[in-house]
Amino acid sequence: MTEKKAQQEANPGRPIQLELTRQFAANVRESFKQSILRGEFYLHIMSHVVSSRFLGDGFELHSNAIGILPGGEDRPFVIRERITRDILFSQTDLDLGNHLLSKFRYQSGDDWVQLGLSANFVEYIPSRHPPSGVNRITSRVKAEEELWNKVADEIFNLDDLVSRDKHLRQYSKYIKDIFGIKLVCEDEAACLRVHRELSELRGGDCEWPVLDSPQKGDPLPLAVQPGGRLLDMVETKDYLTCDPSRMKKTGWKAIKSVVRWQNQLLEIQVQPLANYYLELDHMAGPSHHSFKLQRDQVRAEIAERVPLYGFYRALLRMMFLESAESFDFGNASVRISG
Repeated sequence: MTEKKAQQEANPGRPIQLELTRQFAANVRESFKQSILRGEFYLHIMSHVVSSRFLGDGFELHSNAIGILPGGEDRPFVIRERITRDILFSQTDLDLGNHLLSKFRYQSGDDWVQLGLSANFVEYIPSRHPPSGVNRITSRVKAEEELWNKVADEIFNLDDLVSRDKHLRQYSKYIKDIFGIKLVCEDEAACLRVHRELSELRGGDCEWPVLDSPQKGDPLPLAVQPGGRLLDMVETKDYLTCDPSRMKKTGWKAIKSVVRWQNQLLEIQVQPLANYYLELDHMAGPSHHSFKLQRDQVRAEIAERVPLYGFYRALLRMMFLESAESFDFGNASVRISG
């Protein structure tokens, strides 16, 4: 797609037609699904490893879904259920959230309607109070609906598009990492201590879960060096003890790091418990829903200014999420055969 995009940019006035077979589209969709599952697999392994280090003797897994009730106003709700490790590793996070909501219906007039998913995450809850000062650990993954957008963003280097445009520059914060882990601590002092321990953590300090690979017959490629640093700290931003002028205007507080593990980038946050609940209220409130809508509006505005970006968004959405069908988009078209 990147090569085709370069060809189209070199001849912007020439009509272009892409020909794809239905089997090719199906293979792409399956590969996309496996890629998500594999990325989540590594995320959940690291979440288990960190939980074994900071949550004490044992922990429970809870799937959380944040939804919006239908109607003219944002009316959020949160539901959760306990899940097993087998369930966690056999389904995508999005499937977990949708499966939980699929058990419920909301009565609107004479009809029972399905609930909509706004966000979802997994909590690791300690069996008893751990001495580390960590109250819980959470993991979250961008929804599949967001990942196809992310692919389009990467093809067009959307960060640069946004940063070069004075009107759009203010929205650059909406481009986020896909996989994230959060350690929720009892207070700020515990946050500082836990962040320091994380940066010094070594492979031999942790318990590693015995798991099968997400793809049968494919050995689990974990290169664990007991004496080496577990995490490569790529970048750290302190929104906990920094100067007040650098604090988030929303009141959000945390130490946020981007780390590399097994050639996979993860975002790890260490956050005080009180601030965690404030953020949870935000995620379940109208501001989070508005945040998502505004982010999509930014992409829509860029698609108007850069029609080729709009074309590839439509193509990727079709290939990743929808049935494979031919369509036209300006002077470009896609034809599905077979």
